[in-house]
Amino acid sequence: MEEKIALSKYAALCSKAEHCEYDIREKMRKTDLDDDAQNRIIEYLRKEKYIDDSRYAEIFVRDKVRFNGWGPIKLRYELLHRKIDEDAIEDAIGMIDDDEFHEQLEKALVAKMRQTHTDDKMKLKASLIRLGGSRGYAFDEVAYIVNKVMSAK
Repeated sequence: MEEKIALSKYAALCSKAEHCEYDIREKMRKTDLDDDAQNRIIEYLRKEKYIDDSRYAEIFVRDKVRFNGWGPIKLRYELLHRKIDEDAIEDAIGMIDDDEFHEQLEKALVAKMRQTHTDDKMKLKASLIRLGGSRGYAFDEVAYIVNKVMSAK
């Protein structure tokens, strides 16, 4: 693929949706572009603000909290996987209020409790704790919200 064509392709891709540098590098890795051309394209995209890992982290965190109910542990893990700078990750996660994290967790646990048809309180509690952990919340937070939700039942 010619470098100019690739540059246009990746600029168009980045203008349609938010991408981080890691995403673009993974897409370029599958092409026949040499490393120098890839680096020039990335540098151009960065300079022209097509990609900005801090902006990506903020949008990623906001979307995953609101639409997927993810907690800080899972968010941090996923962003580290995408090679986002740790300071940018902490800033992005710090933008979300702890109350919003707790609301999302509580909403997910209440929904799970409605779906679970068991009279065994220990099985229900274990199921809720697993859900909270898989969503990326710390055990202490999950246990607190599970107890709160189960006592309100």
